[in-house]
Amino acid sequence: MLRFSKLRRTLGLLSLAALPVAGCTSAQDLGQMLTARPGGEAPARVTPVAQTSRRFSAEDPATLLVIGDSLADGFGMLLIQRAQARGLHLRVINRGRVSTGLSRGDFYDWPGNFTQMLGATQPDFTVAHFGSNDMQSIRSAAGTVPFQTEAWDAAYKARAGGIVAAATEAGSLFYMIGPAPDRNTKLNAHLDHINPLLAAAAQENGGIYFPLAPYASGEGFSWVATSQVGDQTLTIRSGDGSHFTMRGYQLVADLVLDDLVRRIPSLVPAPAQLAFMQLQ
Repeated sequence: MLRFSKLRRTLGLLSLAALPVAGCTSAQDLGQMLTARPGGEAPARVTPVAQTSRRFSAEDPATLLVIGDSLADGFGMLLIQRAQARGLHLRVINRGRVSTGLSRGDFYDWPGNFTQMLGATQPDFTVAHFGSNDMQSIRSAAGTVPFQTEAWDAAYKARAGGIVAAATEAGSLFYMIGPAPDRNTKLNAHLDHINPLLAAAAQENGGIYFPLAPYASGEGFSWVATSQVGDQTLTIRSGDGSHFTMRGYQLVADLVLDDLVRRIPSLVPAPAQLAFMQLQ
């Protein structure tokens, strides 16, 4: 989304590595404290997806690549900060790009560019967020597919599925983040509509569908500004009704990292390493 460029410039002025979350216990991760919303779908759980046999260490860390739109960019910035704060054996590369999506391949070709990124970065894991800029006809070198048609649904799912399949073939465990609601009624309906398409695209191609609705939605996929974290009510959505606050981006980053370390325990330093880090 275009308006996020201003927020990103603001975030860039901050030292994210030292970012505190006011009112939260620093030793606890937001993701682990979060309570899913009543009436929402079940929280994302570990699903049977092929896992890497490689063991990671400080000398040989994993690589996580973040792709997608401006929300992906926000999640990526906080994934970098949170992976460092948690001392994980994980290097995060943020390639989120403002104003992009899967619909306008003539503006930015995510499938093509992602293939190049896979070769250049060789990520062990990929995290993606799409949808907020895709409420329009699909345009590419192959032609135009009209919005709000069955053909659009099929083409959109295929484009998303192709990206997941490319990651899976390259050995990268793929997280497809399911978009949270938007305050704009039309965009919200669109995001609600594409969530099942993104879920199918991920699950049918060896990826993980990671919906945000259980944590950032009211009844019936409605927009809400806050989320309950432990005994605190935190403002997680920004004033524009589309993006997240820094607390919100951190919350999502911690949720993803929580799920990732459950799957790949070697991302977490050994107890002796953690004790040493806490003394520094």
